[in-house]
Amino acid sequence: MEQKANVVWNYDGEPDFMAGTGATIAEQALGWAAGLMGAGLYVYLYLTGQLDWAWWQYLVAGLLAFDVAGGVVANALNSCKRFYHTPARADEPPSARWFKNHLFFSSFHVHTLLAAWLFGPGDLLYGVFWYFFLLGGTLIVTRTALYLQRPVSFFLIVLALLLNMYVVAPVPGFEWLAPAIMIKILYAHNVREEPYRPSSETPA
Repeated sequence: MEQKANVVWNYDGEPDFMAGTGATIAEQALGWAAGLMGAGLYVYLYLTGQLDWAWWQYLVAGLLAFDVAGGVVANALNSCKRFYHTPARADEPPSARWFKNHLFFSSFHVHTLLAAWLFGPGDLLYGVFWYFFLLGGTLIVTRTALYLQRPVSFFLIVLALLLNMYVVAPVPGFEWLAPAIMIKILYAHNVREEPYRPSSETPA
């Protein structure tokens, strides 16, 4: 059965930089579930002793995984699309204007740099390469015509997958990190898409 497309760009409430202002319970639950799933991976790896890491490294890795895995889903939420792809409102703090700048938002994602520094001594090239790939990809996607943004973002994601597998050796224990952060930022965060709401809700 065809569903009615209820597109809503307006929102009310305090700024929510994680799930987007006005996120429904279902949207919030999806973001938290993904984050906990990412962190749970390192709980499993710790309990099974699959990586030769200190306890604090598992903790840091779990926090990074929570942020990236949760962010892949959270940034794809309609509430995040609505929040991050509309201008900052007059009643929002100055930080909202900064975080709605896609390049500024992307620049905070230093996860690959941290992975290289804390888990791959002597392998800083990995972190630097993927950090600048992310920033360059952000500039490309956000400057692409709207009707091509989604396919261009997926082009860059496929490129990242291939490079991660065959060219830029990942830090052990973080084989998933570079592709996941590209999905989180280049597609989920940067691509402007129609933000839907449940059909029973009307625009504010």
